[in-house]
Amino acid sequence: MNYFSPFPFVRFTITLILGIVIYNFFTPSHLQPIFVVWLLSISIYIALYIFRQRFKNHLLIGFAGCMVLLLTGLLRTFLVTESNFPQHYSQYVSKLSHYEVIVDNLVEEKENSWKCVAEIRSVIINNQILPSSGKILLYFDNHTVEKPNYGDVYLIKGNPQEISAPKNPEEFDYRQYMAWQNIAFQQFCPASKIEKIVNEKPNLIKATALRTNTIADSIFTTFVEGKQEYGVANAMILGQRDDIDSELMQAYSAAGAIHVLSVSGLHVGVICAVLVFLLSFLNKRGKYGKLVMLLIILTLLWFYAFITGLSSPVLRSTFMFSVILIAKTFQRKDNSYNTVAFSAFCLLLINPYFLFNVGFQLSYLAVFGMIYFQPKLNPLVVIDKSKSWFHWLADLTWKVTTVAIAAQIATFPITIYYFHQFPNYFLFANPLVILLSSVVLMYGLGFVILAKILLYFNLETILYLLGQGLKFSIFALNKTVLWFEALPFAITKFLWISKEEMYLMYALIFTLMVLWKTQQYYWVKVSSVIVCVLIVLTITKKVRQMNQDFLLIHSIPKHTAFSVVKNKRAMLLADDSFLRSRKDIGFRLNNFWAKAGVIDTLKSDLNQNQALKSFGVIAQSKDSVTVIAWKNKTFLWIGKNLKRKEFDAQNLFFDYLILENKSVSDLAQIIGKVQFKYLIIDGSYSDWYADKLSNQAKLLGLNCINLRKEGAYQITDFD
Repeated sequence: MNYFSPFPFVRFTITLILGIVIYNFFTPSHLQPIFVVWLLSISIYIALYIFRQRFKNHLLIGFAGCMVLLLTGLLRTFLVTESNFPQHYSQYVSKLSHYEVIVDNLVEEKENSWKCVAEIRSVIINNQILPSSGKILLYFDNHTVEKPNYGDVYLIKGNPQEISAPKNPEEFDYRQYMAWQNIAFQQFCPASKIEKIVNEKPNLIKATALRTNTIADSIFTTFVEGKQEYGVANAMILGQRDDIDSELMQAYSAAGAIHVLSVSGLHVGVICAVLVFLLSFLNKRGKYGKLVMLLIILTLLWFYAFITGLSSPVLRSTFMFSVILIAKTFQRKDNSYNTVAFSAFCLLLINPYFLFNVGFQLSYLAVFGMIYFQPKLNPLVVIDKSKSWFHWLADLTWKVTTVAIAAQIATFPITIYYFHQFPNYFLFANPLVILLSSVVLMYGLGFVILAKILLYFNLETILYLLGQGLKFSIFALNKTVLWFEALPFAITKFLWISKEEMYLMYALIFTLMVLWKTQQYYWVKVSSVIVCVLIVLTITKKVRQMNQDFLLIHSIPKHTAFSVVKNKRAMLLADDSFLRSRKDIGFRLNNFWAKAGVIDTLKSDLNQNQALKSFGVIAQSKDSVTVIAWKNKTFLWIGKNLKRKEFDAQNLFFDYLILENKSVSDLAQIIGKVQFKYLIIDGSYSDWYADKLSNQAKLLGLNCINLRKEGAYQITDFD
């Protein structure tokens, strides 16, 4: 029996995905061959289909259809990759002197800048204006430049810089992440390099959505008191996480509820489920009741998408649930797998790069998990909800719990692969968090809708009281999350699996599903082989981790940091400002420590004397100059500006001389004053200074390692 025959769009979507993946493996540079082969495959498929009665070979027809879809995925990916076209600004980025851009998305506020994505419209090369295209990431200096708005047109001077590849092992690949959004270049823009020309909205619908988002934000700013409460409201309802402090973010992560703070499929699903429950009475109101219910729900879902500024995650999720609702309303025989696959198929045709978005992957895996596993888990505990309100609440809690478990089963491997941690109390935390966040979400959405009406009639007192209610509901959600975070062993950190292990885990889940369905012994053997391979890979990884012993000098902007790793322990030796930044440590180092299997970390200030025998490290520091001994290697780190201070270590020899940001601006300041084997320019230097010192070192015949360009540098006993 062909189990896939009732699910045509599952087959179509898998084949389309295969074409997208093939493109990203081989990245063809010419459109014509792909287009010709695509047309040829369509012709073959049409011919086979027309003469199907003569050939009577359904397998051949199916194969031809799969080739059409596979090539469609490949061709569509080529067409949406903007850099493939000659008009794209990347073709002559080194030659341009100025370029004109238009801000075409929401502007984010960072610590020292306004961050936004803009579309290049023309470039100036040798005093000639040439039409151009392509997205670019811009950072405007927020100390000297007013906040840009959607539709602002600027003339910008200078050359965009390519977004850098990650400089530390296992660090998040921001360059690849932006490339999947068709953005490969960026530029920082002080006031002296920009000139605002005009404001012209490129898209009226998007401009209205962003205006709606701004109005909703002003309502929360005015009527939701408390920094944390406002930050959560802004994140959950409007999609802006800038106002949430890192401690609260960590608490949500530890409780397994970080998804609550990112507008996504969960939020759209909650709104959809609540509205279906509240409007279910319309199903019994004549033949038009279902249609009225559908129109109301779709209107509110797309209104929510509007107040988030039509953010991509919400647009994707709103489209997916819209398709599901329409299918349930008009199809007599509802096929959930086919419906969800159809929505994914349409989205991937619109933008194949959605496939590589973590939110897209998690959303669809969670939905498929809930469709398959939840109906099997729910009957395990039967509660008669008609007996009392307590039984009704218990039944609801159990259903929410089974939904959380089903989603967790489907997303567990990919969650470990991307985030390297697991919330140990998710089974208890998720039902409470989902219920409370649902209240906050629906309350907040209703609050935004009512606010404009109440303000129109000058009923600010009522609006203030409603704002207090929203504040209290968010306060209860935050307290619940903080309570779970405070429990012992709330989170298991530094988990790491390779991409191959993740695929094997999904293969195991799939084989167990098939085993449950077919009850065939063959699938027991397949599952056992996969388990054995996973065990071998795990043992190999553990042996490697137990025998590792190395020092890594990280490449981190504005900071100096060393990781000394011995077995499954790590010591971080860094400047004080980096040690105090949990966010920076998490972003730059956590994935590296996870892969190293670290279960214990020790943090130590680079400017303090210390002797840590378990790591083989001895450090002596004075006046921002530190001498470090590790194994049989010696390091001299200079963190002070030698322009203002005298320095002389002529009688000492070091294996490595490490220079921190602007401690030395010219190698003449140290040549003859210290002897060393290798010069290391760490990541705290700017590109300009790092290149200048590297070029000087090359002329002087010095062994120079530029961490700014080459990335982190690892040293072992044998180096």
